[in-house]
Amino acid sequence: MKRIFVKELMIPISNYVAIKKTDTLVDVLQALESARQANEHAHRDAIVVDDDGSFRGKVTMIDIFRALEPNYKKLTSGHTAGTLTNAFVMKAVKEFNLWMEPAQTICQRGSTKKVAEVMHTPESIEYIQEDDTLEKALNLYVMDVHQPLIVKAGDTVTGVLRFGDIFEVVRKALLNCDIDH
Repeated sequence: MKRIFVKELMIPISNYVAIKKTDTLVDVLQALESARQANEHAHRDAIVVDDDGSFRGKVTMIDIFRALEPNYKKLTSGHTAGTLTNAFVMKAVKEFNLWMEPAQTICQRGSTKKVAEVMHTPESIEYIQEDDTLEKALNLYVMDVHQPLIVKAGDTVTGVLRFGDIFEVVRKALLNCDIDH
């Protein structure tokens, strides 16, 4: 596969859905829907910026689900990441009544919960440089880094690199391989 650099595939920060810490989860979903309808990149995540446009964090699908169902905090407190069994997951769903609240309660939570309460502030491992290779990014994702990766040029955030975009590059490369069947 030809050597591809992060900057060739990243979505520039100016093209990404941006939200503020004071927005609600419903505001986030409305911003994502507006971007989808405008036929821009099909974002399912948003970046959090200050009033001056400085990057502060991200809100992903997982962050939203965890915010809408607060019992996940009870489930994950004191639990380290690892392999989950089906039996453990189903026991947890029952024990913590996950997603058992009425839709109205979940809707209310989404309309009042602020981005600042939900957003993920990336750790250093979640940043990648523009001139890094896609192989480095792929390794980070496969090793379970919180998606998407935040791209920098030096210390300045310049873009976002999504796992699905890397997958598309690999998928197309494999489909174009000259292999006899």
